[in-house]
Amino acid sequence: MPSLPPELTQPFHTEAERAGGRSLLAQRDRVLQAFRHLAQKPAGLWSPAELARFPKGANGEQGPPFVRLPRWASVFADELREVHRLVERGALSDIELRQALYLAGRLLATVTGLPVDQVDQFDLAMYDASWRGN
Repeated sequence: MPSLPPELTQPFHTEAERAGGRSLLAQRDRVLQAFRHLAQKPAGLWSPAELARFPKGANGEQGPPFVRLPRWASVFADELREVHRLVERGALSDIELRQALYLAGRLLATVTGLPVDQVDQFDLAMYDASWRGN
């Protein structure tokens, strides 16, 4: 089992670094919320492009995304709510912010099948803004 990264307990060095962390957490939360919303989309409404965008399987889970996403959203419901709550709370200590970033990154890695250091490259822009609540 991998250990937690040591930087989770380190303070940010500058206010700019801290602000960047807050911005990244807000971005990750928006993507996580979009995935939660997409998990509610009926199977018959997924376009071929949407289906093609997701991997055939992620983290050992096989099947189409309209089956995997609802399961992911259910299994990680508490964690998804916690990330969102922390973003809405706003004022986080450096350690809380680092831990929230780590949790959000792991949640994104789980749903996309991407390594944690690549999750911010997953592009949701191709999906219709209507299901994202925009």
